[in-house]
Amino acid sequence: MRIVFLSVDDEFAGNMQKYLYETHPEWVVGSVISTCPIFKKKPLEAVGFILRRSGLRFFLEMARMKLLRKFTDREEKISPLNLAEKYGVPVRHSFNINDKKSLIELAAFEPDIVISTNFSHYIGKRAREIAKYGTWNLHKAYLPRYRGMAPSFFALLEGAEEVGCTLHRVTKGFDTGDIICQVAVPVAPDDTVYTLNKKTSAAGGRMMADFLVREDISTVQAVPQPEGDWTNYTYPTPREVREFLKMGLRF
Repeated sequence: MRIVFLSVDDEFAGNMQKYLYETHPEWVVGSVISTCPIFKKKPLEAVGFILRRSGLRFFLEMARMKLLRKFTDREEKISPLNLAEKYGVPVRHSFNINDKKSLIELAAFEPDIVISTNFSHYIGKRAREIAKYGTWNLHKAYLPRYRGMAPSFFALLEGAEEVGCTLHRVTKGFDTGDIICQVAVPVAPDDTVYTLNKKTSAAGGRMMADFLVREDISTVQAVPQPEGDWTNYTYPTPREVREFLKMGLRF
């Protein structure tokens, strides 16, 4: 089996990937790391976008969360780049997975499947169809609930009793493709956005590794998502951020 991972270089994507690396590192033939925090936006452009969309308080809370973890959390953090370097997997970097250079580099890996793990790009048709058995995505929610951005934030805001992680086929749109497998994750009273992201990433990573070891990917029977008027979430508004903090919830 030949697998290529697409991801941003953060600990959540690392948690999603590490279990497969630990069980079958020989299956991972390439790792593509996004160079933009938001699709086709450079870092300063991404900051401006977040400030306009979600407000200063959201930006400061997210920055504070990352700084606190960096200086107070002693647990080792594993990222996709760390994993690729540890296991000798070739790395490519991409600002837009749909541009000519990225498509050529992705095709050169000759993948059986491409798996998106916390990736910041929209994956277009040409990129989706490069792998022999298509492109899959590991989404930190129990689809079709919480499609789109910030599923852990909105699950907490709406008082969800459980979240989860879903491995699904990537199709046109966001998080709408047929479901390959899912795992539910209960929400604890003291959960934060960070702890939920961490729990769902780890649960999803284990599920994905177990599935790939157990199943023949050439005969996978994915199940269409239930029909209905499901919400497609995006970055929270300043009003939603104020409501989140007013409820005593934490990032």
